[in-house]
Amino acid sequence: MNAIIQHAGSVADQAELYTRTSRSTQIQFTNGSLSLVSHNDRTEAALRVLVKGKLGAAFGDPVRGETLVHDAVSAAAYGQDVPFAFSGAQSFESQGEEPQIQRKRSAQELVAFCAGINQRIRSICPDADANLSFGSAIGSKTVQTTAGTDATDAFSHESLIVEIPFQDRGTDIGAAARLIDHGDLAVSDVWLEDLLEMRTWGSKPSAPSTGRLPTLLTPYASNLLLIALAAGLNGLAIAQGASPLAGKIGESILSPKLTIREDPGLGQQVSPRRFDDEGVPVQARDIVSNGVLRSYLTDLGSSGMLEASSTGNAVRRTLFTETIQDVPGPAWLGAVIEPGPTGWKELLAGMEEGILVTRMLGLHSSNLLQGQYAVQATGFHVRNGKPIGYLERTMISGNVFEDFGALQAVSSELEPIAQEPLSVPGLVPYLLLESVQATVG
Repeated sequence: MNAIIQHAGSVADQAELYTRTSRSTQIQFTNGSLSLVSHNDRTEAALRVLVKGKLGAAFGDPVRGETLVHDAVSAAAYGQDVPFAFSGAQSFESQGEEPQIQRKRSAQELVAFCAGINQRIRSICPDADANLSFGSAIGSKTVQTTAGTDATDAFSHESLIVEIPFQDRGTDIGAAARLIDHGDLAVSDVWLEDLLEMRTWGSKPSAPSTGRLPTLLTPYASNLLLIALAAGLNGLAIAQGASPLAGKIGESILSPKLTIREDPGLGQQVSPRRFDDEGVPVQARDIVSNGVLRSYLTDLGSSGMLEASSTGNAVRRTLFTETIQDVPGPAWLGAVIEPGPTGWKELLAGMEEGILVTRMLGLHSSNLLQGQYAVQATGFHVRNGKPIGYLERTMISGNVFEDFGALQAVSSELEPIAQEPLSVPGLVPYLLLESVQATVG
């Protein structure tokens, strides 16, 4: 047993220790030239204790174990009463090998990798000066409790965002695409050619007509659905009766073309995991099956309020942050939207007039709990199956449950997305909505 847990157990009724160790590297190229290389090594801990049913917490360096215990127990004297106990002895399904921190490419290798991407872009399109942001991270997470949980998972991923300003625009507006993988990232010629083709779509601005228009969402734009669902499926909102999905298990809430699973242990996820941030084993299960609601997302606290078992969805993060100080709460750990039969380019080609949305700005200010949204859309105006210009001064708005209740099609492609500000982890296709309210001006 960890010395901190052992000490905490001697002065508190129960204790939980969450530790995270990570090594990360960030590389940036601006206008085709190297502009940043940074490294960050971090080890941090969060200790929670229960004393006479009251919760206390402390955060810091695990080397300062005695201080963590003292601060957490002191905080419990003023803490809130909670309806749960910390995770007990657990068994976790093997992922094939015991978790190990994978090899990380050196900064020199990563700079050369990014420089090579720039060279490949210029070989195809000599006037394209790309902005690249590359991130590499490895580490491990451990949860230990006085009740017997002792679990460790490793993580490793690399991510790349490439933006190429539109030709002759003189701004930072451009075609952008991203890749992410839990191994060494590979950039194919097809991926680069698609990005450069997207650049040609933005040769001029184009404003669609105000009104309801067919809308194709890229995987990252599809966060609109997943983030709104995360708010509505949150066990705390369900227990408090604040969610419109409370009491809706077994009822249709979305299009029958939508099946959404929670499967955090799936190998294709960016960061496959076996347990949540409270040490509870994750579950592979349907959340929405052919439009019908099947399950909620709960942690220890909300499941205690609901007098049920935790679904293993506790996460230390918010919409914008992922820090050791974030209070564990219910969230997606690995959403999977089941694909459809048609490729996204075929879906695009079938649009007479509509919009292709690649990104949304202002999603955080929407009333996501009730499914309502009003955001600025970044992307392209589509006419006769082809993008004819980048969107200018275009807002889209509506209600998630209404708009995704009238879903037209789901693409056959699935792309991994990662936990980032206003983004949840998962495997997501392109989604074609029959119509969304667009306002231009």
